Amino acid sequence: MTKEAMRTLLADSTAPRDPRGRGDHYRKHLVDAHRTIEILQLRITEVEAERDAIKRQEEYDRSLCVTRTAAEEARMAAARWMREKAAILFEDKGGVPTSASEAIRDLPDPRPKWSK
Repeated sequence: MTKEAMRTLLADSTAPRDPRGRGDHYRKHLVDAHRTIEILQLRITEVEAERDAIKRQEEYDRSLCVTRTAAEEARMAAARWMREKAAILFEDKGGVPTSASEAIRDLPDPRPKWSK
């Protein structure tokens, strides 16, 4: 409030004494104020656009992340699939299990890499 009063006092003290000159003086100040407001509004728009772009990039980066739990589950599922595929390859014709295919199926799951 004090700043506004000081600005008004400064504008009044620099204004000419004749009414026509005084009107031109205040119009000049209004034009300058509007120009400043337009520049600030453009800058605000630019900053908001930058903020939105950063938010979109952050959301995209986060969408690429996988939790440790999901990664561990996928790793264990891949190990089970690999073990079953190897066992199928060792079976006799017609899908008859052999000792090798059963030994492959009896292999333990790998130890968890990222969880305890």
